[in-house]
Amino acid sequence: MVGKALETLFIKIWVIVKLNLFFWLFSCCGLLIAGVGPALKTVNELFIRHEFNYKDITLKEGWQSFKENMIRGNLLFYGVGILLLILGYNLFLSVQIQGLLFLVIDFILVFGMIYSLVAFQYTLLLDSYYEIDLINLIKLAVISTLSSFMNLLKIAIGVGLIFLITWKYKGLFLFATFSMIQIWSFTATRSWRQTIDQRLEGYA
Repeated sequence: MVGKALETLFIKIWVIVKLNLFFWLFSCCGLLIAGVGPALKTVNELFIRHEFNYKDITLKEGWQSFKENMIRGNLLFYGVGILLLILGYNLFLSVQIQGLLFLVIDFILVFGMIYSLVAFQYTLLLDSYYEIDLINLIKLAVISTLSSFMNLLKIAIGVGLIFLITWKYKGLFLFATFSMIQIWSFTATRSWRQTIDQRLEGYA
């Protein structure tokens, strides 16, 4: 019993490490600038297809997915990046002004940044899970984030804790951080994706 539990634990750790190394490899293949977005999307797709079946997660399949995700992955990544840059700059200006009104504005901007990051995670997951055009993908991601505040909170807190642990143990940045974020987002939104599947079956 203990041996089986340890085997399962080691398999999960290996999948996390393997996917994170794939992320860095593919990001470097895109010279980081054009690689991070497609690499994140590729890691998502590989985990959604195979979960913890580590033997099925191959470099060949990952490379094929990375090439297919080049345009879409960068559109999603830089889209949210520009939005975060705008919100971050406005937050930078707002925190320099004192007053209750600007404190409220600060809170709204911080929430907007967190919401944007969670919505980005939803777009990666939903785009890997369903065949959907870009506009409807964004609409579905927005609906998904608004459908359950608890799911939004779970993703935000989970990602925050992962970065906090990474800040303390810097080695995780290379071996675990990004794959853990994708796996946690997948796990946290499982119930919502099941709800979408049920509704799609109702329309079929």
